[in-house]
Amino acid sequence: MRADEPFLVRHADLIFALKTFAASILALVIALAMDLPRPYWAMATVYITSQPLAGATSSKAFFRVMGTLVGAVMTVALVPNLIDAPELLCLAIALWVGLCLYLSLLDGTPRSYVFMLAGYTVALIGFPSVSEPGAIFDTAVARLEEISLGIICASLVSTIVFPRSVAPAVANRIDNWLA
Repeated sequence: MRADEPFLVRHADLIFALKTFAASILALVIALAMDLPRPYWAMATVYITSQPLAGATSSKAFFRVMGTLVGAVMTVALVPNLIDAPELLCLAIALWVGLCLYLSLLDGTPRSYVFMLAGYTVALIGFPSVSEPGAIFDTAVARLEEISLGIICASLVSTIVFPRSVAPAVANRIDNWLA
């Protein structure tokens, strides 16, 4: 780091950590105020989805929400229909996760998050809901709300509070490479 760099550039990592912490607390407070059943999902989502560059967080946000929605719908379709055949349910979930992972690896764009989230959302909601299949819809809706809340908070804070553009990071890499 050079002494002539602006404060925001010199302390980009610290600012990113504080922004992520602020977004996670915002998500947690909102989730608690909304009386969501698992507010820690919203908080954890902020940490999972936050990126140092504002564009990276925002560009993936829509796809992450869509993937969670697809996964929640698939869970509501699978679990009640296959609850009486646990082996078949496990096989269906495993095949769904495998298919989604395969599709996400084929797609190198941020759109791949739709497939990735659709896959693991089914596993995260479906397996714990086997003991209470009657509550699967409520669990899926709660997960969708909490994940969406975390993604929205991460995107808003990343975009509004000292947004970090990719341009200085690329310029710094080029300067280092040329030196």
